[in-house]
Order: sequence, then C-alpha cells, then structure tokens
Amino acid sequence: MEDGKNKKSLFIRVLSIILILIYLALLGIFLYCMITGSEYLLAMLFVIIIYPIILYIFLWLKKVFGNK
Repeated sequence: MEDGKNKKSLFIRVLSIILILIYLALLGIFLYCMITGSEYLLAMLFVIIIYPIILYIFLWLKKVFGNK
C-alpha cells in the first residue's frame, strides 16, 4: 500500500517539475521574442497568461470529479 503511495507521490513531483520547466521555457521564449521584436510577442504573452489558468482548471476539475 505504501509503495503505491510513494510511486504516486514521485509521479506527481516529477510531473510538477516538468510543468514548471515548460513554463520557464515559455518565459524564455517570451523574453527572446521581446528582445528581438518578433511578431509572435502577443501570441507568447497570451500563452504565458493562459498556461497557469489551464493548469488550474485541470486541478479544479480533478477535485470536482475525483473520488467522493
């Protein structure tokens, strides 16, 4: 039983680190677009704003439809 909990906990931690690294990469791309004056600056700004909102919605839905 404990082994399953540890694996789930490890999976959640690894997934969290991956999602944070993706967000940091998006921030880096956004800064690059800002410095170079790219035409994709507003699109990257949209992605930077919407990414945490989508993650929050997934967490909220998991809580709503999770085990009761």
